[in-house]
Amino acid sequence: MGSIKKYCGRDNIMINEKEIMLSNIFSILDQNINNSKLIDKENLLILINGVDLSVCGKDRKIKTGDIVTVANLIHGG
Repeated sequence: MGSIKKYCGRDNIMINEKEIMLSNIFSILDQNINNSKLIDKENLLILINGVDLSVCGKDRKIKTGDIVTVANLIHGG
C-alpha cells in the first residue's frame, strides 16, 4: 500500500459496481492515483479477500463486498 496510498491520498477506493473484472482495477487506479505512471504494475501484490491473485486467477470477477488489496512488492526499507 505504502506509495500507492501516498499517491492516492486516502486509505481506500470504493467502487460502486455490482460486478467488475479484475482487469479493470488498473484503469480505476489510473483514475484515482496522481502520477499513476510511477506505479510499477509488474511489481504489485494483488489480494482478493486475502487470497493472492496468482491463486484465484487473473480474469476473476470482483463482486459487491469483495476486498481487493493492492500493494507494492518493491518498497523502501
